[in-house]
Amino acid sequence: MTDTLDRLRRILGTGCSFLLFGVAGLLMGAVVSPLLGLRERDPAIRELRVQALIQRCFAAFTGFMEWTGVISVSAVGIGALAEGGPHLLVANHPTLIDVVLLGALLPQMDCVVKREMWSNPLMRGVVQGAGYLPNDGGEATVQVCLHRLRAGRTVLLFPEGTRSPQGGLGRLQRGAAHVALASGAPLVPVTITCRPPGLMRGQKWYDVPERRMQLRLERGSSIPADAQGASRSVAARRLTRELREHFEKGIQHVGI
Repeated sequence: MTDTLDRLRRILGTGCSFLLFGVAGLLMGAVVSPLLGLRERDPAIRELRVQALIQRCFAAFTGFMEWTGVISVSAVGIGALAEGGPHLLVANHPTLIDVVLLGALLPQMDCVVKREMWSNPLMRGVVQGAGYLPNDGGEATVQVCLHRLRAGRTVLLFPEGTRSPQGGLGRLQRGAAHVALASGAPLVPVTITCRPPGLMRGQKWYDVPERRMQLRLERGSSIPADAQGASRSVAARRLTRELREHFEKGIQHVGI
């Protein structure tokens, strides 16, 4: 009986969390972001202000999910990144809320997200106001990321492009490696793990695991963007392979 009640409580907490997220996203996109745009004409400053507001909202959302017993979150080595960029962050993507967890810790974060977000009525205003980048791929995306890094900003990419398959790691795209090689910025990997697994790709929001999800975000050692005399395409393959090995080691370490 106790286990059943606990699971029902976490299902209710998950539902309330996502309802809160949707309402907050709609309010920010439809009201708050446009108002900030009226007050600040400089696009770069406006984006930074919206991102700072997003951090506070993401932190409140994460705190609510912890308070309701749905998740608990621990972060290792992330705090130093909040002091300012440029940083080229790359993370694996096991759960639906990975970008929220990272965004809650970083007051400035240019995130590369799915193009579909620009047609989502709940998120369109937010991603536009924050200056987030669509993951269209190609050299155009590399150049935009390069511009943001040169401006001293933090850029976040999920090389898998979508959520990971359960218990593993999807195919890594080479876009992050190309950005690193073009900018000279090292890749800063953040390994995200979730025990027991939840909020996975293809999983219904109400299909909660048997106990509270323990989410851990751990910053790893930077991976230098050194072509070592090779062409950019060859160097990108090598960097991507190193990144995959890093994530696989981190995932196996916690037994996911």
